[in-house]
Amino acid sequence: MEQLQKESLLSPTVSRWLLEESEPSSQYFTLTELMGRDRQDTSVERVKQRIGREGWAANIFARQKESTFWENKESCYVPKFSSTGWQLAVLADLGVSSEDPRFAKAAEHFFELHNVETGGFSLRPKSQKPFEPHVCNTGNMVRALAKAGYAKDDRILKAMDWLLSKQLSDSAWNCSPSGKHGSFLATVEPMWALSEMISHEPRAEWKEAAASSSEFVLKHKIYKSDRDDSVVLFDFLKIHYPTHYCYDFLHGLRVLAELGVPRDERMDDALRMLRAKQLVDGRWPLEAVYRGWRHSYSMHGTETVSRPEERELVTEGWGTDRTLQLEEAGKPSKWVTLQALLVLQRLGLLEQSS
Repeated sequence: MEQLQKESLLSPTVSRWLLEESEPSSQYFTLTELMGRDRQDTSVERVKQRIGREGWAANIFARQKESTFWENKESCYVPKFSSTGWQLAVLADLGVSSEDPRFAKAAEHFFELHNVETGGFSLRPKSQKPFEPHVCNTGNMVRALAKAGYAKDDRILKAMDWLLSKQLSDSAWNCSPSGKHGSFLATVEPMWALSEMISHEPRAEWKEAAASSSEFVLKHKIYKSDRDDSVVLFDFLKIHYPTHYCYDFLHGLRVLAELGVPRDERMDDALRMLRAKQLVDGRWPLEAVYRGWRHSYSMHGTETVSRPEERELVTEGWGTDRTLQLEEAGKPSKWVTLQALLVLQRLGLLEQSS
């Protein structure tokens, strides 16, 4: 296999595209994460202040009801992917924080409906049974809410404790209570939560859980079976955004890089695939978006919280009102390009062109 070398992948043309004022989230994280600009710089602060007022985050807020929830007032989990929890996760990723009262009010609405007093977040609201914490929802929401300013909140700290109590003997997680072996889908959410929580307070038990679960993902070469090296799911080979409760190879690389995991040869197959997907102009495409629900209700009433079509893919154009989508599928994506470049940079594989 060819050895991966550092390359000059960030051209001035791509930099200018990522820095376009029309999308302040892309502009802000390009300045601060990719280019290392001081967050306290006046011009950088001005860009951050525009997040939520313009661009992707503003478009999401435009669909908010009563400045509190999206689509369903009774649940933040369904319908997928148009209800409150999914919006909060993406908004936090885009740089929106609890300083925005629209986010803060929605976050408290989420806590009120889904917070389990003993720790963790339920798929169902308190009015429905079973009301019990769920690994994927807890991991996703700990990461989102911690990033948005709730890292010291007792509800988040209890949820983090509960997540660690559910780590399996193979150092991974499984969303099924009877699961004995970790899954990619269930493991990446707690790992992402750990990456955010550690950035606020590097507790020894969090760092230990992050290191052991990172080894689980590396042992599986980001997207493969550890038994026969086959691809676990072909969907892992496409680049999606948002990933919701799902997984792909770029998201796996992103979480490892954000945890500070150093370059490891077991990443190389995934890194080669990332390089192969780069377009000739230096950008990366948004290959797929998860469709979400066709209807506002689940298949069997409150018995389930899913519909079979929710993980079908939109690979060209735009989905429906329940498809949470920032950019056109099948076209170059600012957010995907930014995340790809950040992965390469954090792993020491990126040089900026002069």
